[in-house]
Amino acid sequence: MAVPFLSHAVRRAGGSDRKSLKNPLRKDTDIHRIVAIKAHPDFDQIKQAIQKLSKRGKSFSAVCYRCTEPQFADQIVSGLGSQLHGARWTPKNSFPTVYLCDSVEAALQEYLARGRRMRLPDHKSLPMVMAWIKVKAANLLDTADAEVAAFIHPLLATDKIHWRAIQDRREAVSQAIGRAIAEVCFSGLIAPSQALPGGKIVIIFPKKLKAPEMLSAPSLKPLD
Repeated sequence: MAVPFLSHAVRRAGGSDRKSLKNPLRKDTDIHRIVAIKAHPDFDQIKQAIQKLSKRGKSFSAVCYRCTEPQFADQIVSGLGSQLHGARWTPKNSFPTVYLCDSVEAALQEYLARGRRMRLPDHKSLPMVMAWIKVKAANLLDTADAEVAAFIHPLLATDKIHWRAIQDRREAVSQAIGRAIAEVCFSGLIAPSQALPGGKIVIIFPKKLKAPEMLSAPSLKPLD
């Protein structure tokens, strides 16, 4: 039986993962709320399996990239958008998660893919800001690792529809995996880009980083 988990969602600004490109949330909005989210029915088993992978973490140090709307440029590594609205590996109203890409090409394609899912022409997604982010993390779970993939890939196949269509009812299985990864011991994960074959997404849980781990981005100002 699936049970809800309590999630403290803190809204300090719009975030780059909002649902509509045409209706941005006001940047001066503060929302503090406790939300009961229906957990994936197999979350306990998922977490137990992730615990068995606790020694598979890898260090990661590289420059990554992210695109966002100009009005949210100052929050490019806040993770608030995915925290509030959910993302593939992040349950809705859960914890901050920063989604980065390993290349400029992947960052652009991931950004454009959001508007394309809403059947918007690419020019409707512009202008945008692309920034580099230096990442230093000691313990990322790489989903391309053979042992990790052998567990995760069959699980992902159990959800037959997109995570966005599931998350308002319950955690999608990918979101449950992401939450388990965050709860066990990892500071993030590496996963294939769904928008660019061969590209990689680097997902960081900023609250899990411990010195000398870091996310370092240029100081950007929001543009209205």
